[in-house]
Amino acid sequence: MTQRKWLLQNAPPAPQSIRRVRDGISDTSSGSRSEGKAKAAGIAGLEQMGISMHKNNEMLIGSAFEDLETLMASAKEVIELAERFARQSGSGGVSSEENTLLAESASQLGLVTTKDIVGGGGSNSESLYLSELSRNIAEFVTDDSRGILKQAGGIMTLVDLWAKFNVARGGVELISPTDFAKSVQQWESLKLPVRLRTFRSGVMVVQASDRTDEATIRSLLAWLQDLHEFPPEHDVSWDWRTFGRGVTAHETAERFGWSIGVAEEELLMAEENGALCRQENIEGLKYWKNYIDTGDVSLPKHEATLEQEALVKSLRDIGFL
Repeated sequence: MTQRKWLLQNAPPAPQSIRRVRDGISDTSSGSRSEGKAKAAGIAGLEQMGISMHKNNEMLIGSAFEDLETLMASAKEVIELAERFARQSGSGGVSSEENTLLAESASQLGLVTTKDIVGGGGSNSESLYLSELSRNIAEFVTDDSRGILKQAGGIMTLVDLWAKFNVARGGVELISPTDFAKSVQQWESLKLPVRLRTFRSGVMVVQASDRTDEATIRSLLAWLQDLHEFPPEHDVSWDWRTFGRGVTAHETAERFGWSIGVAEEELLMAEENGALCRQENIEGLKYWKNYIDTGDVSLPKHEATLEQEALVKSLRDIGFL
């Protein structure tokens, strides 16, 4: 032991490089520990931020649902008030002016107009109900977000509109066909932007008030004129570049977005006005542009016919005819 102590005391000092390496290792280890602590603090901060954001979202959603519950409670109170008011109206204790004010208030609140709201008894109440229903239907048809008429090509049958309107009411007092027909007949007197139209066959359709038969005929003739540029699918015996081809009601419905029934009625209307003529054969019923010489439409002539007329004119000029 004494010899070992003597050796340690007399031993030379350790090299500086070894000390620096050891010091570097210790510095590196301490730096890594500090970086680990910093990273841990950053992750903890992000977690804390996420927790606070989650709490804020919970508070926001909670307040929104509280506002929604308050609105629903207020709506229930308004409906109960309207029903109570309607019962008083049925007993004769409310004037027609007050009934009208109630109906307008319900409409502004976005409530569905029902017979219970406007009053279920008396002719005045029924007239008010039909007029408010007429406005609701017109607003439903012309609503751009729904696109009712646009999807139907600008015109649709009254039966289709009745079905769509009842579906949109969500089961709240479905409208009977009688009340629906009475209400849409008031569009013209109320000066609403839609009108009811009845074809000769009795089919009733709904369309925009500015839609005319002349505009429909122009659209049909423009489409038939475009068909002169496209050859038929099969070989035909006529000059399709001159006369085009005939179209069916199904093709017309696909072209303009109409229903089959509406397409048939519009083609019949154009035929009655002399713009189209029909062809019935084993292939079915087709409508053509009317080339029959009625004095209003000029019949196109073939080149051979034009050459023959020019020859006859020349012979007359030189005195042979």
